[in-house]
Amino acid sequence: MKIPAYDAWVLARLLADLPVAAAELAAVSKPWHALAVRMAAAPPADRLAILEGFRLSLPDPDALVKALTDAKPTDPAPPVDPPRRFATCADIGRLQSASAWVWKGWLPSARVVGVAAGEGVGKTRFAQDLGRRVWHGEAWPDGQPMTLPPQSPTIWVAADGQHDELAATLADLGMPPEAIIFPADPDDPYGGTSLDEDETWDALDEACQIYRPAFIVVDSLTYATRWDIGEQRTIAMLKAPLVRLAQTYQVLIMLLLHLSKEGVALGRRIRGITRTLMHLEAPDPARPERLRLWVEKSYAAKPPPLGVTIGPAGNTYDFTPPAPCDPAKGGRPPAERDKAASFIRDALAKQNDRKLAAVLSEWTKTGGSVGTFWNARDAMVDAGELTCDGKPKILHLIPAQQPPAP
Repeated sequence: MKIPAYDAWVLARLLADLPVAAAELAAVSKPWHALAVRMAAAPPADRLAILEGFRLSLPDPDALVKALTDAKPTDPAPPVDPPRRFATCADIGRLQSASAWVWKGWLPSARVVGVAAGEGVGKTRFAQDLGRRVWHGEAWPDGQPMTLPPQSPTIWVAADGQHDELAATLADLGMPPEAIIFPADPDDPYGGTSLDEDETWDALDEACQIYRPAFIVVDSLTYATRWDIGEQRTIAMLKAPLVRLAQTYQVLIMLLLHLSKEGVALGRRIRGITRTLMHLEAPDPARPERLRLWVEKSYAAKPPPLGVTIGPAGNTYDFTPPAPCDPAKGGRPPAERDKAASFIRDALAKQNDRKLAAVLSEWTKTGGSVGTFWNARDAMVDAGELTCDGKPKILHLIPAQQPPAP
């Protein structure tokens, strides 16, 4: 507890049995005022004991000794420190972005938002397409004018390990490599993927200061932390640093979220973090590239849903979205993932140990979805059929084990 110079001067005069006027005593700040009044009312011989009892109750007793030692009771009174000023809404307004919205109705300024979808539907592609629109200065998907400076990069916490996929699709989207920033050092570009690590938060802070990003993407939140995002404690641990980052740098933070079997954002507490929560869904199994984008939660009026068509050079949007999904059926049908798995097997059967980015590029040229490829790869790795290691990542098909001879 710091003692103001004026208050230390008054206490020092009382210890020295020098006169202290009533007005001078009244000007002592809290909590030192009560101590000064008590010492002034006590006989001079008792004042040191009163001060010593108070000093021992302080977190840093020696700080008071130093302040009184530095005070010169025979000098004129130092100026009285003005009372502490606390923040008001005027201070909030001074720090706020010029607009409450980055994309009105969909993306609020300097807030945490969520984009939820089933596996392979197109969350990553959607976020990357928004980054493409910012980079090129195009309108937002519903035609609203772009509100962010052209060539603003996005910072990507690629917790799903999709660095190669992001790099492979940048050229198709007409964007240079520097359009996406990873919170990692150049000699370890695959790092910076865990929100459980202080190094990741430090890197995000520094990257925001240097690049002034359009937004930060956490893809996906499920794999960005080892903690259960369905628990309130986890949400509390994540919310504070995410909100601090958004408010400090006035940057939008976009959390990409998986869906539960019931078709809701995975982690029942996730709504407590997000100011708006959007959904992407693919209602028609025959047209997995045709999506519906809608807002589940907002603190303002919800905009009407949009139709989304995933394309190789960017998404297109319209105001005639497909009909909503059956709530019990979220995500992309397994048949699409199986098709991608067959493609990977065929590609590696011709030549094993191939770069993931090269196989992915061949897959997207057939019209396949990046998300579907990624989910097929995950399923094959989980099944022990495929490995995906190294920098850059190399796909290796594991030969099936033959049963022992009878």
